[in-house]
Amino acid sequence: MRQSGFSLLELVIVIILVILLFLAAWWRLLPLRGSAEAAHVATTVGTLRSALGMHVAERIVAGEFDTVANLDGSNPMGLLERAPANYLGSIETGSSDIVPGSWYFERASGRLAYRVRHPQYLSGDADGPVDLHWRVEVEFQPGEVNRGASGDRIREVRIEALHDRQWHDTQTSELTNTAQPRPVQ
Repeated sequence: MRQSGFSLLELVIVIILVILLFLAAWWRLLPLRGSAEAAHVATTVGTLRSALGMHVAERIVAGEFDTVANLDGSNPMGLLERAPANYLGSIETGSSDIVPGSWYFERASGRLAYRVRHPQYLSGDADGPVDLHWRVEVEFQPGEVNRGASGDRIREVRIEALHDRQWHDTQTSELTNTAQPRPVQ
């Protein structure tokens, strides 16, 4: 009477095949971390730009056009109904103990910042923590002297990227820029 089942050799071969399949999948999926982080950052900044535009429109409709200039250097996360779960809040200045993958607002500089979780997928050197920065900026018409005074003409309110870092596209090995919105085609 013969027992049916795996022999030790068959078991070792199956384990080796499973390990090889796992390593092949891991090798293909690992670079997607950078793409996912780039998409998260671009989506959050796009949401903030939309919220800022709606907030400015609300102020204009309410007849509070003079208060739009006060948005310069303000925290755009305050315009959202609910901030992202990885938003740490408003701090005095950035420090090295901020958890990678977190958003925070630097009160001293009026900048929104994101501490990159996977800086190896960004262009440029990655010695130490890498932070990407944005700032709410109010641009006035050229030639206006009394900035902020009643009667100034505001040209644009925007969230401006203060960095020139770009994400590596893991599919094409090219760089993609998530700092600025892409034109609609």
